Amino acid sequence: MPDLRFFHRAGPFSLRDIAALVGAEPLRPEADAITIHDIGPLDTAGPQDISVFADVRYRDALTPSRACAIISSRNLARHASDSNRLIYVKDPRLAYAQVGQLFYPLPALEPGINPRALVHDSATIGAGTQIDAGAVIGRGAEIGARCHIGCNTVVGDRVRVGDDCRIGANTSISHALIGKRVGIESGVTIGSQGFGFVPSATGHARILQLGRVIIEDDVQIGAQCAIDRGATGDTHIGTGTVIDNLVQIAHNVRLGRYCVVCAQVGIAGSSVVGDGVMIGGQVGIVDHVTVGDGVRIAAMSGIVRNIAPGAVVGGTPALPIRSWHRQTIGLARMFRGANANRKNANGKN
Repeated sequence: MPDLRFFHRAGPFSLRDIAALVGAEPLRPEADAITIHDIGPLDTAGPQDISVFADVRYRDALTPSRACAIISSRNLARHASDSNRLIYVKDPRLAYAQVGQLFYPLPALEPGINPRALVHDSATIGAGTQIDAGAVIGRGAEIGARCHIGCNTVVGDRVRVGDDCRIGANTSISHALIGKRVGIESGVTIGSQGFGFVPSATGHARILQLGRVIIEDDVQIGAQCAIDRGATGDTHIGTGTVIDNLVQIAHNVRLGRYCVVCAQVGIAGSSVVGDGVMIGGQVGIVDHVTVGDGVRIAAMSGIVRNIAPGAVVGGTPALPIRSWHRQTIGLARMFRGANANRKNANGKN
């Protein structure tokens, strides 16, 4: 169960209200008397809690679970010995996320500017915004309504932040225009100079980075990410894209709408990533390539050429996923055969 020293729990809520929230199939009449107090995984949920069964790999925890109600699907119900506790939805993971937000909403804002924050007289701060101790808001910066600017965060000169944004502690933002409902975790750097140098007789001369970072609405950015401003144009992050921790996005990258970028991904300068792309952890994308809409990239892959829309790729350099699997299997068989031949030869000798 969540440690309530760190999290605020709402509720309790009736099971019928929860079912209505997630669009569940109609419940049994006796559900009217059931009240849910918390959420939890199958193996630790108690008799007043709601849980989720969304993956067949957890079927061994399903039967012994003490949860009062379990969100699942009709397809997964065949693994349950007792279906009376099941609440049927089309997408159990999505429904469980919605229930989680119901029980554990974001902390309420405490509007106002902490006396230890430094806000320039020319900055504009929207109604209901909370600015924590040590934050610095530069000249001409615009912070929207109902935002939260965390401790020691720097919002640079003339940066614009839209309404309902939450920016974690120790983040630095410059040369950026940020949309509404954007979430930025701690330790993020947005708008720094890109990595552009030209060798010369006396060393490396830096190429000027004169662009901006444009972040559209509903983007989520994980901790310790770095998003460089453009060199001549802009670096652009599309609506609804979610970015995991420790991601590097270089200058002039255009990242489409509703993408998923997992941890430790690096996208080199001037690459274009289409809408709805899913990028696994530790993927590297070289500069000036185009990744089409809807592409899926397996973890630890290397993208060195353009990828057509809808492709599923893996490996380094990345190949269609089936080709990559065939190569991996073929290499394994080849090495097994070579090892067997060596053992046979040694035995004959």
